[in-house]
Amino acid sequence: MTPSAHDSIISSFWKSVFYNIAFFLNGLLIFLLFFEEQFLVPSWMEPIGRMHPLVLHFPLVILLLYASWVIITKKPESKHWHPDLSRILLLLGVFTAVIAAFSGFILSKEEGYDAQALAWHKWLGVAISIGSVVWYSFLDYLPPWRISAKLAAGLMVVVLMVGGHLGGNLTHGEDFLTAKLIPQQQSEIKIDIQQALVYDDLVQPILEQKCYSCHNDQKTKGDLRLHTQELLIKGGKSGMLWDTAQADLGLLISRLHLPVDDKKHMPPRGKPQLSDEEVMLLAAWVRSGSRFDLRVADLQATDPIYTYAQKLIGGGRPEEIYDFPAASADQIEKLNTSYRIISPLATESPALMVNFYNRAGFKASDIKDLLPLKEQVVQMDLSKMPVQDADLKLIGSFTELRTLILNFTDLKGGGLAELKGLRKLRELSLSGTRLKLDQLEALKQLPALQTVYVWSTGLSNEEIQKLRSIPNPRFETGFKGDTIILALNPPAIENEETILKRGDLIRIRHQIPGVSIRYTLDGTEPDSIRALEYQKPIRVEKNTTLRTKAYKEGWYGSKEQEKLFIIAGVPIDSVRLVYEPEKQYRAHGAGTLKDGIKSGPSMGSGQWLGYRNSDFETFLYFDKPIQAQSITISMLRKLDSYIFPPTRVEVWGGVEEKSMKLLKVLQPQIPGEKSKDLANESYTAEFPSAQYTCFKVLARPLAKLPKWHRGKGEKAWIFIDEILVN
Repeated sequence: MTPSAHDSIISSFWKSVFYNIAFFLNGLLIFLLFFEEQFLVPSWMEPIGRMHPLVLHFPLVILLLYASWVIITKKPESKHWHPDLSRILLLLGVFTAVIAAFSGFILSKEEGYDAQALAWHKWLGVAISIGSVVWYSFLDYLPPWRISAKLAAGLMVVVLMVGGHLGGNLTHGEDFLTAKLIPQQQSEIKIDIQQALVYDDLVQPILEQKCYSCHNDQKTKGDLRLHTQELLIKGGKSGMLWDTAQADLGLLISRLHLPVDDKKHMPPRGKPQLSDEEVMLLAAWVRSGSRFDLRVADLQATDPIYTYAQKLIGGGRPEEIYDFPAASADQIEKLNTSYRIISPLATESPALMVNFYNRAGFKASDIKDLLPLKEQVVQMDLSKMPVQDADLKLIGSFTELRTLILNFTDLKGGGLAELKGLRKLRELSLSGTRLKLDQLEALKQLPALQTVYVWSTGLSNEEIQKLRSIPNPRFETGFKGDTIILALNPPAIENEETILKRGDLIRIRHQIPGVSIRYTLDGTEPDSIRALEYQKPIRVEKNTTLRTKAYKEGWYGSKEQEKLFIIAGVPIDSVRLVYEPEKQYRAHGAGTLKDGIKSGPSMGSGQWLGYRNSDFETFLYFDKPIQAQSITISMLRKLDSYIFPPTRVEVWGGVEEKSMKLLKVLQPQIPGEKSKDLANESYTAEFPSAQYTCFKVLARPLAKLPKWHRGKGEKAWIFIDEILVN
């Protein structure tokens, strides 16, 4: 046998192997598509789906290259056509196409994509894979110079372009492929800074460029969409995007500050990241109240939002001329961190502004580190940082400061005299701190000081009137004593975990000093008279629903904040589900009930087991006998989404599965028309303490929704996420 013949056999062998693998995978893919509803992706297969963005470009390029080659070949004796090479090229396209289609099918089982756009992209991807196999199978009958081959090539190009366009829509937003072909007339419109809106002209463009690709009308990672103001306020499955009562301002800002390698960092690694200035702008907008109607012209000239707008849009009020030298760019970069952002006040200006974040990690040395820039820092924002009076001496070293923001810090006021060195300070904000009237006298030593903000400082009406009578500096005292009465924010419950150990402490706080926090643990509404007043952390010994409100003289009481706390149980060794949950609400299967993870109130969180067409029935097993006297079932109520309490709960137990006895029956009350729509709920079955190695828990869904419900007569859902044995 000659070497060339041997090489030809090897070549034929490998061609046959690759073709047969591709043929088999296409057959498997068709089978999975027809039985898609019954297919659950095992955890070991999920990384295959995540490979889809990596492999999809290979068949696109290879098949486009082959199709173009066929289209330009005009005659049989063409020197440009190489039969062996072209056959290998098409086979490579066939093999990579089925790999891309199969991995794409696995990825499609994940949540967060628009169903209609995903369906079109998925079926086109399968069509490309199957079409390429058919093309290769009939290759001998489709030489490139025939019109039939050119039609097949043209059709393949069209399908590839449409399928790629739909994939781009899913990943990067609608019209990703054609966006640059459409004239963008809006980009030619110049915005007058005096007419500009903070959200429309500054915040929204950042979201469009850096966030919409994953959170749009067709792709909703984390159940989050950002393309309308209503959806932005609503948030996603992890909750609302911002909370000014939190030190880190909530999810949006905290996740921007996470290290890029952190899996919760946003945008994800590999996506375009926000600049430090953009992060600063979003944080300043949230801190200012996240108003959608706020105008740039209404801001102070030293406000970081105004500074950003001036840099981006141009125009506006005349800038102050600074005569000090600019700091080294390397030095600024060295001192910049995820939680301390230093940026120029304006383009080509030597003046710098500093914003601090992350209350938990803040220390006085974070300010001290900035001393090399003390001749350039003109604005410093330390809002919600644990700044003490002792730190004011250090802050007083920054003699070029024009604006100093110390809102909701830990100041008591005794150190205000240490700011006497700030001879150029024009604006000082002390809102939300605990100050006394005589301590504010020290501010008269600051010759350039024009405005001091002392909202919500606990000063009496008489003291506020005295401050208002002082001509210079001007004290802005807010609304207290005016005809406008504002509502308080609800208290912040600091415990993030819902499942606690017996004896753990619940902590509550409020950002405004002098607020009375009232709470109840018995399910009643916390009023300002009979409810307990929060003085110290609350110790929990049993399952508890905490309801809390904030009250203060001269303010409307806050909205209620409610949270369910459940006592952690004995570790369950294994769980068996008698009936599988509905396919769209299977969470992590039986293990969901014992993983110790309490889901949030979003039905799309991926942590709920949902039942509608069958009872929920499960067996809990223990390798060794345990002493137990109660079982708690954690459930969800969301009446508008047809999720109701069960009509009957049964708890069985014993030392052997075959000899279990009925321990308790619960019959929860069916909610009425005016009942609370959304809540995390728990049902506890108590029984005589004894030794057990096995339990059975059964919960029966409501067979027909009540007449007052919009789905009257239909079946209700029950949602379960955890079972705890105590």
